[in-house]
Amino acid sequence: QRSAREHQDGERALREARSVRAEHRDRLQALQEQLEQLRQQEQRLHQERLSLARQRERLQQLRDELSPGGAGPLLATVPANGLASTLAAPAAPGAQGLLAGFLPPVGMFLGDSGDRLASAALYGHLLLLKHRAQMDHDFLENERSFLESLKKQP
Repeated sequence: QRSAREHQDGERALREARSVRAEHRDRLQALQEQLEQLRQQEQRLHQERLSLARQRERLQQLRDELSPGGAGPLLATVPANGLASTLAAPAAPGAQGLLAGFLPPVGMFLGDSGDRLASAALYGHLLLLKHRAQMDHDFLENERSFLESLKKQP
């Protein structure tokens, strides 16, 4: 009888150990999935930062190209929040592309630096680029905050 009781106790302990092992395995799997999601988010954030850096470089190149043509003083007067005060930010990130249709391509006006209409269109285009850069910056800051909060979670 004592042997049967010890056998039952051993089986119960074995079941409990298997149950604990299964819980730990499930927890480990969940943590690995979370880690993979964080890696993917970090990779997307890195790609977005690279994209933002390229956009900034293109904007700086455009500013450099425009400086000798007489548009330089206009660029110096662009406020830090540029177009943000006059246009509502799009609700969704994909809505940014909709704004591109409001202005002609910059390349159309690079040869016409003496024309006032070209200068105004180019100035508007630069404001739009600056607004997009600010939106990208804000989005990346939000993503960074989100990643930080995920890393702090148990």
